[in-house]
Amino acid sequence: MDRITGLIDFVLDLIIPRDAEVTKIENMSEADILSGIPVANDIKNGKYKALFQYKNKLSRKAIWAIKYNRNQKIVNKFSNLLYEFILENITDDMVFSNFDNPLFIPIPMHAKNLKERGYNQSEIIVKEILKIDKNFNGSFNALTKIKETPHQSTLKNKNERLKNLKGCFHAKNEEIKNRNIILIDDVITTGTTMEEAAKTLCNAGAKKIIGFALAH
Repeated sequence: MDRITGLIDFVLDLIIPRDAEVTKIENMSEADILSGIPVANDIKNGKYKALFQYKNKLSRKAIWAIKYNRNQKIVNKFSNLLYEFILENITDDMVFSNFDNPLFIPIPMHAKNLKERGYNQSEIIVKEILKIDKNFNGSFNALTKIKETPHQSTLKNKNERLKNLKGCFHAKNEEIKNRNIILIDDVITTGTTMEEAAKTLCNAGAKKIIGFALAH
């Protein structure tokens, strides 16, 4: 299978030359990625954390390759790095704050957008993390997006972003009641999306909720 995949990639490279920076990221080791991309600045809401700075060119290229091209090589590397980052940040909570058996939930896409793209990049990242550590569990339908909204980056201020997302998510009480939750997204911009998702989960009975993203 790997030989067939390699042959397909070779033929595609001849037909559609790859972006040089995407190829560079594919060939970087995880250690090179960690040393080559600056870590993200702290997010004002301490419940949410990101691994890399989105303004960095390599970081953006990697996110775009995951988000728009489903680049599996980059998905694998960045999911593993995010997994290690999450473990570093939740170990104390698991020991001292009863953050036991957390349920991984990706930030969902609206059905229309999901149909157009064909996949949810945040869901792909969660699936990779669950492959890495089978002690964790995830749910891909406990949280759904029921309202189609304009992209947050198109809105001018925080109030518009809050209004845009209000009531856009729905949570299934039976799946998340009394559960600790780890929300996963590809990018945190202002944290408004995470906050609305967390609010929805909290109202449905979730316990502690924290969130992580590849970049901020």
